[in-house]
Amino acid sequence: MMTLKNVNKIYDPRTDIAVHALKNINLNIEDGELTAIMGVSGSGKSTLLHILGCIDTATDGEYILNGYDVQKYSSNTLAEIRNEEIGFVLQNFGLMNDKTVYENISYPLIFNPAVKYKMMKKLINEAAASVGISELIKKNVSEISGGQKQRVAIARAIVNRPNIILADEPTAALDKKTAFEIMEVFRELNAKGKTVVIVTHDRSIAEKCRRIIELDDGNIVSD
Repeated sequence: MMTLKNVNKIYDPRTDIAVHALKNINLNIEDGELTAIMGVSGSGKSTLLHILGCIDTATDGEYILNGYDVQKYSSNTLAEIRNEEIGFVLQNFGLMNDKTVYENISYPLIFNPAVKYKMMKKLINEAAASVGISELIKKNVSEISGGQKQRVAIARAIVNRPNIILADEPTAALDKKTAFEIMEVFRELNAKGKTVVIVTHDRSIAEKCRRIIELDDGNIVSD
């Protein structure tokens, strides 16, 4: 599903402040895996996630996503691929606090030309139900807890029915109990066939995944 071959990422190349964030990364993540990416701050884990999610591109090397050779596509085409294939969950939720739960979940559908307006309500309600927040659908995001906000963020990530869920430190802003509850949501999505990749610095969260990839200074040091 996701294959990286000799991928390097260099920020500000050919300057005195160049940063070699990823170094000759070779990685294959199969359909249906539940994988954690670990490493200290600056190890390259978020950069790796952004490349996997087509938010960023490699300086050199090859990335094949579901048969797409990512380097060959324009940014507009990559945005379309990303919207169809991948759902993102962010550490700080990335929600609009002055909008309702329903409105927040709806946004990816607005940019999906394959989804007709009459389909939206059904997809939004299904996504909310799958993460246990159906009763919150009419509430403003400003009125709900941190754990509930992360469930909204997950519902938004899955509303387009992508095969891949990428999550960047999704439990970092949560207490331990709530963090474990959110991990159970990811595990349930994985059990339904979703490929889930989670960046985390928390070993107890990573150990709830089937596979742990550790990065250090841009290198994979353990898999």
